[in-house]
Amino acid sequence: MRDSRLMGIWKSDAKRTAREIAARRDIPASKKRKLRSLFGKLELRYTRTHCHSLYDGNRTINRYIVVARDSSSVAIVSFNSISGPQIFHIHFEGKHYWICLGKIREHFKRKKRKAAYLR
Repeated sequence: MRDSRLMGIWKSDAKRTAREIAARRDIPASKKRKLRSLFGKLELRYTRTHCHSLYDGNRTINRYIVVARDSSSVAIVSFNSISGPQIFHIHFEGKHYWICLGKIREHFKRKKRKAAYLR
């Protein structure tokens, strides 16, 4: 099974994710600052079978498969040599998507141009 909505390059949306973090009343302000500093750096490029990621200069490539999909989301299993298989539920909203990371959602926006370092 495939899902063409994934294809292309996606960048972590620091502003939108920061709004999610700010809205949480159960996370102390000191931890919110630290959390916000982590987002906006991750770039993902999905092909039909692999996800290429770049975070702070570190590149990884993981195989994935689509296991379910509907009109607004897709579920994938990503195979990582360190952590093993992981399930991700990706929720699409226009030109962005979000995934759950514990208590918060990380948002990604689609990039229009191709990043040379992810090819």
